[in-house]
Amino acid sequence: MIKYAVLDDDALAIEEVENLMLNDNRFKKIGHATNLHQLEEILTNHKLQLVFADIKIGNDNFLDFWNKQEQRPELILITSYPEYAINAFDHNALHFITKPIKAEGFYTAIERAYRKLTLHIASKELTFFFLQTGKNKFTRVAFDEILFVEAEGEYLKIHLVDDRELLVYKRLKSLLQELPNNRFKQTHRSYIINITQIDSIDYHETTFKGNKSVPVGKTYKSVIEEILLGNSTSIAKKG
Repeated sequence: MIKYAVLDDDALAIEEVENLMLNDNRFKKIGHATNLHQLEEILTNHKLQLVFADIKIGNDNFLDFWNKQEQRPELILITSYPEYAINAFDHNALHFITKPIKAEGFYTAIERAYRKLTLHIASKELTFFFLQTGKNKFTRVAFDEILFVEAEGEYLKIHLVDDRELLVYKRLKSLLQELPNNRFKQTHRSYIINITQIDSIDYHETTFKGNKSVPVGKTYKSVIEEILLGNSTSIAKKG
């Protein structure tokens, strides 16, 4: 279980984060702080793995404080100041969220934290992840089960083996960032494909088991070439 704390000088902002985390039993709240001194006490007395923090805390800059810490948990920044984004990643922030918080971006951040802190620390190859399929429900999906992903408005339809499907509220770009890039490629503005599930492929269409097919976008020809060159002994590499 991942231990976390929240830092914000706004009590309502703290409550919002805690409510979003409330039903995710992969994470355990250790405490919250409204100033840097309180956070320092939590860091001293507990072995945290994750901190949610605003950047401006009263008259203090959290990033200045963070830079001086010898032991730093993973960090997700939540702030009203988007201009700090580049500086945030210079401080090795795992994710940057701009207020007001959007649930999609928040859940992308905690999925990233979960994978890094549990699966990666255990030095295991990532073979599955959790997708939010309901208000308080996360469904375990193995990468090997996915054929392709189709964007439908603000939702994604995950096409799985055995004619199963999952509908999730998420953007295609966000999901692509969470999937291992050696297996999953975007080949159309509305599609991500699992290259390990391909039956046949050309520069116009990709076909999967069950005769399911997806189109290849005109601007994604180089991706198809990359897939072919990287997984074929019959095509000579250029150069």
